Amino acid sequence: MTSPDVAARAAARRPGRLRVGVVGAGRVGAVLGAALRLAGHDIVAVSAVSDLSRRRASTLLPGVPLDEPDRIAQLADLLLLAVPDDVLPDLVSGLAAAGALRPGAFVVHTSGRYGTQVLAPAVAEGCLPMALHPVMAFTGTSVDLDRLRGISFGVSAPHTLRAAAETLVLEMGGEPVWIEESARPLYHAALAHGANHLAVLVTTAVDLLRAAGVEGGERMLGPLLSAALDNALRYGDRALTGPVARGDAGTVAAHLAALRAVDPHAAEAYLALSRLTADRALAAGILAPDDGERLLDVLADGRGAAAATDDHPRSALGRRPLLVRTVGELDDVRAGLTGSVALVPTMGALHEGHRALLRTARQNADHVVVSVFVNPLQFGPTEDFDRYPRDLDADLAICAADEVDVVFAPDGVEMYPQQPQVRVSPGPLGELFEGAVRPGHFEGVLTVVAKLFHLVRPELAVFGRKDAQQLALIRRMVADLNLPVRILDVPTVREADGLAASSRNRYLSDADRARAAAFPQALNAAARLAAEGGSPSELIERARRDLSAAVDAIDYLALVDAATFEEIDDARWGRFRGEALLIGAVRVGGTRLIDNVAVATPRQLAPRRKMRRNR
Repeated sequence: MTSPDVAARAAARRPGRLRVGVVGAGRVGAVLGAALRLAGHDIVAVSAVSDLSRRRASTLLPGVPLDEPDRIAQLADLLLLAVPDDVLPDLVSGLAAAGALRPGAFVVHTSGRYGTQVLAPAVAEGCLPMALHPVMAFTGTSVDLDRLRGISFGVSAPHTLRAAAETLVLEMGGEPVWIEESARPLYHAALAHGANHLAVLVTTAVDLLRAAGVEGGERMLGPLLSAALDNALRYGDRALTGPVARGDAGTVAAHLAALRAVDPHAAEAYLALSRLTADRALAAGILAPDDGERLLDVLADGRGAAAATDDHPRSALGRRPLLVRTVGELDDVRAGLTGSVALVPTMGALHEGHRALLRTARQNADHVVVSVFVNPLQFGPTEDFDRYPRDLDADLAICAADEVDVVFAPDGVEMYPQQPQVRVSPGPLGELFEGAVRPGHFEGVLTVVAKLFHLVRPELAVFGRKDAQQLALIRRMVADLNLPVRILDVPTVREADGLAASSRNRYLSDADRARAAAFPQALNAAARLAAEGGSPSELIERARRDLSAAVDAIDYLALVDAATFEEIDDARWGRFRGEALLIGAVRVGGTRLIDNVAVATPRQLAPRRKMRRNR
């Protein structure tokens, strides 16, 4: 390392070639002045405003007198202007107006922003303009003298001065790089973006590590960032790595959620840089288009993220639902969700019935996760698995309208990497009614719901009462296995003709739809009969009679205990204390429909009859 004193002594033994005046003893001016002195030029004076600048001048330019800019200009063959960008234009104009500039003198500035146009007032005074911008982060110490060797200088100057400008750069140990005048703003923006923002990114990363409980983050980041920088400079976009380049949408979403909780400004910077990284990774062929599409959904969601304005806080993931496809992505996203989480399991093809579930979930939890998965385990060999409606785009639009946070839409391989050998048995309840007609159905339902409970880890889950036997089995599974999930149920949503909202309704032709409307009408008529004192057998007979002319087949009709699905016969009816449901399944055309209605029991009706008698 060359000290300033050694440089001064070496310069004193050689005849000076240019008398150099330095205006601005900041980090750049003092170091470049010392480098020019080391090259044999005579530093005649230096200006310094602050105490720090004066100390720096004394250290790097020992013996050089301090003076005012106008007096320095009058002494110098080469006037080095090393001042902030915003100061430079007024300084040049002021020196020209004061008559301080010497015709024939070199006037050199060190700004990256400007070319030689900013020196026009000096040129009008007969000066020779140059812009020599050292591409280096300066410390303002003697360490910088060695660092100058081999660095680039952005050079702009008239063609006639190009050789002189390049000679000065070489004398200071640098390599000249020619920058066109019109390109200076873009050139400087590129350097500032790379260097200044890198410094901010590093210091921000250290702060975030500290917030995560990691002290000494500098030691952790040093090797990582050094390798990343070296790889980027060697290999360009091929060096891109990390969750954005891999397309790990769930990880990126979790990062955004965590960052917003600690430092919203850092989150916005992460978001902007992630978008740029994704674009470059896609263009370079590193990021697969399918993965890129999921990732860009996350980054688009992040653009609109904002604080909640309703009674329940919105997720940091934004107003549109975040679509995740893999278990890994879901796990990352779930880690970033603070507060309570509600799960709404669905097979997609969402309709108004599902929307009622979504609204209930939103009202009862901080975050809502919807699963969209057509579960093959709950379809029999002759059932409509392949025909089941699938429209993920439409489902996402509905989820967006109802402010869902996350949509988990895995494929079959993701949910079942291998055929599951261990499944959840529904027990005797699963062998009744739907279970009898569709063997294995409820085993498939409970297995996938249990998997979803483990994957999403919700505090509560929401189901509809239309699938009453399914609801009873899920409640029993949660109770028997001590699963930490609260089950909420939502009343059946009905369409204008009374038919229970169902994804399978779209299979019905207009003619079949008219016939299917008899199903809820028959159930309701039987429920009214119960209110008039009808027995279970009379209810079933009435419903069967009403349906027989309208539907193609009746799989079952029964009056059951809503909790156990045990049938309630006439003998038991008067003593029954629970909730009674009239359930049924029918076939209309090629479509199978299920439905149920609550039925008032004799014990529930007794107080009403007593009140009527007392009136």
